Amino acid sequence: MRYLCKWSALGICGFLAVLTILLALPGLFGIHPLLVQSGSMEPEYAVGSVIYVRQAELSRLSEGMVVTFCLPDGETMVTHRIVRVDQEQEEIYTKGDANELEDQTATPFSRIVGVPVLCVPWLGYLAGYFASAMGKVGIILLVVLVCLLSWMEGELVKEQEEVKGV
Repeated sequence: MRYLCKWSALGICGFLAVLTILLALPGLFGIHPLLVQSGSMEPEYAVGSVIYVRQAELSRLSEGMVVTFCLPDGETMVTHRIVRVDQEQEEIYTKGDANELEDQTATPFSRIVGVPVLCVPWLGYLAGYFASAMGKVGIILLVVLVCLLSWMEGELVKEQEEVKGV
C-alpha cells in the first residue's frame, strides 16, 4: 500500500509536470501554444491539436507558407496557408487547406502572429479541459490528492517502523 501511495503521487506529479512543460514552458522561449478549433487546415492540423507558433520574419513570407494571424476583432486567431503575398501593400491572402475558397479579405502584416513550428494531435482537448472552470477544479483536486497520498505514505512508513521496533 505504501508503494501504491508513493507511485500514484509521483505519477500525478509527473502528469502535471508534463502538462506544464507542454503548455506553459514554450512561452518563455517566444513560442505560443494554440488550440486548433476548426477543421479548415485538416489534415495537417486536426481539430483538437495544439500548434506551437513562433514569430515570423515578415520579409520571408512566401506563397505556400502557413501563418497564424489575428482577425480584425483582435481576439480570434486563424492559421491558414498563404496563397499570395503583396509586399507593396504589406498584405497576405490566405486559404485554409480544407476550404474551397480563398479567405475574403487580405491580412495586413501587422496582424500576423507567427508561423507554426510543431503540432501535437489531441493535446488541445486536454488543454481545453484544464483551461475550463471544471478543469481548474480538477487540477486543484489532483494537487490535494498528491498531498493526501504523500501523507498516507508517510503514515505507513511510521507504522512500518513501529512494527519493526516492537
